[in-house]
Parts: sequence; structure tokens; C-alpha cells
Amino acid sequence: MGTVNPASSDKAYLRAFFTEQRKKLCEELERKNALDMEIQTRLLISREYRSADTVLLYMARPFEIATSLILHAALSNHKTVGLPVCLDEGQMIFRKISSLSQLKAGKFGILEPDESCEKITADEKTLCVCPALCCDMRGYRLGFGGGYYDRYLADFKGVKAALCYADSVIPTIGTDEFDIKTDVIHTDSFTRNMK
Repeated sequence: MGTVNPASSDKAYLRAFFTEQRKKLCEELERKNALDMEIQTRLLISREYRSADTVLLYMARPFEIATSLILHAALSNHKTVGLPVCLDEGQMIFRKISSLSQLKAGKFGILEPDESCEKITADEKTLCVCPALCCDMRGYRLGFGGGYYDRYLADFKGVKAALCYADSVIPTIGTDEFDIKTDVIHTDSFTRNMK
């Protein structure tokens, strides 16, 4: 596992701690790109990816783990690919894309599918790839604070996968009743299945 040992499992503390760690990693772009490539490759060779008909991804911002390799592979593998659209009140939907030309700048300046793209209804053969600032060994993830994924995943029937750096996986994150556990965590040095 990682060598990082935060002093608390409190969410606010962890978010500050791992945001600082992520900023430092972003200053080492070559290292970050290599780690991101390893994480994406682990997901692409996973059973969960191979058996999914639909893959829900996020468009990574510079400080997030990249998803471009997964995106292009999923389109090439003729899977249905969905990207999120953030709505009001912290809600989120996914819309189907077949090309990057269907994207426009949305909320928070993140690229998202335009209105002409069909809304995706997830089922058991859907893989949702979630961003994470850190994860714990039980499968809980700490996002960037908006709560969009926890709300979306509350009724989600497919497989939930988090992408996380190995040194950002810790024993325990403090949780609330609305936090949703992921089924698998893919890191740059190991994959952890909770199922």
C-alpha cells in the first residue's frame, strides 16, 4: 500500500491533506502521467470492464486521474460511453457520446455532452468509473466535495469502480449514511475488490 499516514480519518482533514498531496504530484507531470496510465490500464484489463456494455466516465481535470485512455478504448471496443452532466441541487445524469465533438463546456468549466446526446439509463451491465481524492480499504471514496457521485450511485445497480493513487488508499475514511461504497479500487500498484 502507500506510505502516507494521515493523522485523522475526518473528511475535512483528509480532503485538505490529499489535495495538498495531489498538488505536489501535479508538479511532477511525467510521474503523474505514468501513474495515470498504469491505473487506466488496470481498469481496462479488469473483469468489470470486459463484461460491461456501458462505461460511465468522468472528464478528468488536470489534478484528477486521467480517463482519456479508458474513453478511447471503450469507444473502440464499441461499448456505450457516458459522461456526466451536472444539474442543479447536486444531481447528475450521464449522456451517451460517440465522439469528443459532442462535448461542450458545462458547470465548473468541465466538458460534458451537449443536450442532443441521449440520457443513459444504467443497468447491471454498467460500469461507473468514479474519481477519488483518496479511498479506504473498505471501498469508500472521498471525492472533491460536491456529493454528485454519492447521489447518483444511491440507486445504481451496476459496478462502481474508483480510480485512486496507491499512496492515497488509507485504512479508514470517516463516513456518513449517504456515502456509497465502491465495488473495486484500481490504483497504480494494486486492484482491490470488495465483492
